[in-house]
Amino acid sequence: MPEVEVFRINDFDKSVNYAFALKTRTAGVWPNEKHYTSNALQPLGKHIGAKRWGYHEGAGGSEMFELDGKVTEITYDYAGLTCFVPWPGA
Repeated sequence: MPEVEVFRINDFDKSVNYAFALKTRTAGVWPNEKHYTSNALQPLGKHIGAKRWGYHEGAGGSEMFELDGKVTEITYDYAGLTCFVPWPGA
């Protein structure tokens, strides 16, 4: 699969479909870094909610999406590789 730019989105638009992938490369320096993946994108559908738990080093979270009546929950990984991209094909 060709490399695709992905995003560390925290503010999802409820009217947009999204896809998920773990990033494989970061270019640039914060705050202007860009994230890319060569992994296959997983279509998720529309964002329907989020969960957050813990604090400091024990904090975590997940995002929930719905596509064709199926709900998928993506949990953020500790290494910060979890990324999303708007997905027109969903």
